[in-house]
Formats: sequence, C-alpha cells, structure tokens
Amino acid sequence: MKIFNKIVNLNTDFPGITIALGTFDGIHIGHQKIISRAVDLAKQINGTSVVFTFSNHPLSVVAPHRCPLQLVTQDFKAKLIQELGVDVLLTIPFTPQFLQISATQFITLAMENLSPKYIVVGPNYFFGYKRSGTPEFLEQAGAQHGFNVEIHPAVYVNDTMVSSTLIRQMIAAGNIDQAALLLGRPVQINGIVVHGAKRGRELGYPTINLSITNQLILPADGVYAVSLSIGNIDYNGVANIGNNPTFNEIGRRLEVHILDYSGDLYGQSVTVSFLKHIRGQITFSSPAELKFQIYQDIKAAQSYFPLVNLK
Repeated sequence: MKIFNKIVNLNTDFPGITIALGTFDGIHIGHQKIISRAVDLAKQINGTSVVFTFSNHPLSVVAPHRCPLQLVTQDFKAKLIQELGVDVLLTIPFTPQFLQISATQFITLAMENLSPKYIVVGPNYFFGYKRSGTPEFLEQAGAQHGFNVEIHPAVYVNDTMVSSTLIRQMIAAGNIDQAALLLGRPVQINGIVVHGAKRGRELGYPTINLSITNQLILPADGVYAVSLSIGNIDYNGVANIGNNPTFNEIGRRLEVHILDYSGDLYGQSVTVSFLKHIRGQITFSSPAELKFQIYQDIKAAQSYFPLVNLK
C-alpha cells in the first residue's frame, strides 16, 4: 500500500480510482464495510482503491475541547487499512486552511487530483466548510462530473448502530467484549516497553510497562486477560490499568505480566489485545495480599485463554 501525507495527483500512475471517504477514526466494522466496498469496486474495473482520510480528527481544529480520544494510533490505523486490501492511503492533516474549503472546492480538488470512477461514503458523511457537503450533494456532483456515488447504509449489531462514539464509551467503561463486537477485533493498544518501578518483579510477577500516548483511549481501570504480539509471536498475559493505589502511586499506566516468558523487551514495540475484564482496581492492605490476588488473577485469566484459541 502506498501512503501519501499530502494531496498529490494520482491520475497518471493509478488508473480507475475508487475512493472511500471518511474520518475512519476507529476502523470499526462500519468503516471496514465502506472501505471493503471501495476495494471491491476497484477490482471490478481493474482500478485502484484509495482511502482518503485525515491524520488528525477534524475536531482537533474545529473544536479542540470536544476532540475525542483516539481509538487507534495513526500507524495502527494505516496497518488496519492495508489489511483490507487498499492500494493507496491518502492521510492528510486537517488544518485551519483545509477547514475553509467549500464542498464545491473539495469536489474540484478530488477531480483534479484523483478523477474518481466511484466514491463510497457512509450515511453520515459530511465535507466542506460548515459541513455543507452531504451525501446527497456528493451524488449530485457525481452526476455532473461523471463518477458514481455509493452511500453505504449504517451498520447495526444487535439493533445498535455502530459508531466510534459508542465504542469509546464501551472501552472507557471496561466493556471490552461489547467494544470488540463493534470493532470487529479485540480492543488493542500498541506501545513501547519502558522502565517501571519493578514492583511486579519484587512480588515474583515481573511486568512490562508500556509508554502510551495520552491521546489514546484506555479501558477502565482494572485487570484484564490479554494476548500480546511481540514480533511474530503471540503470548498470553494479565494486564493491569490504573495508578497502583496499594503503593500510593499516581498516574495511569498499563503494565502486563506475560505468562511463560522471560527476556528483555525494553524499547520494543508491543501490541496488547484485551480479551476479558477480570476485576476492577482494588487497594490492598499489604504487598502479600496483592501478591495473592495476582495469583488469583492469573488463574482466572488462564481459564479464559483456551476459549479464545490463542497460540
């Protein structure tokens, strides 16, 4: 997949362009259907599938105080899009200048640089200054300029419409099972392993600590059964999110005890997939009480791992 971080003219090198337009801030199952439809249409005409999206959420410019936390990092977003079979990713910074572009100017921009044969959007897609461009406006522009528009219907799971907002609420509440249904994958966090206080090692259960951007949403405080991808190998583990109240520490962190693993991971990138919420955060009266609870948490997690058929 080719990735461009600015608008470039793709007409010469990429024929038969089909575009999936959207913020795609979580690549949930609704986003996946829109993108996959663009990929299918491109294949039908031996063309090129293009995802046109932004590298930052538009609200970070329009109303920073209302900008939501990210569901995925930009690197992970690109990886998920690539896995859907997309040929080209245009991931453009949403700037105050871009905010001023009218809906008509956006269509002109797309025609000059992409000359699309198809454009696929969701039912709630808006574009242009003050969101003046609607899916219906896009259809009218298609009739005028000679491209086809498909408005993909909203996607529902158990009579609930899939949305990034709802998924954020589920993750923040610790409802990772429900969030996974809407994401089409487990809730996943990617980070770099950094040095911690080494309290887990002192208790006999060494942990890795992940450096996580504060712009990324984390599950509710507590303990979770997780899997970890380290290189090309998956491991089982038990993760804790919180501020370690037993030792009067402050600041949320993510630390993971990896089962059946020993080695130095400092500086390495690790992806943690949250599989099951085991319990909430608890303050213990002593390190010994905490050590016993960790043992119980591992037993609880181990009873879950066979059910998810992890490697």
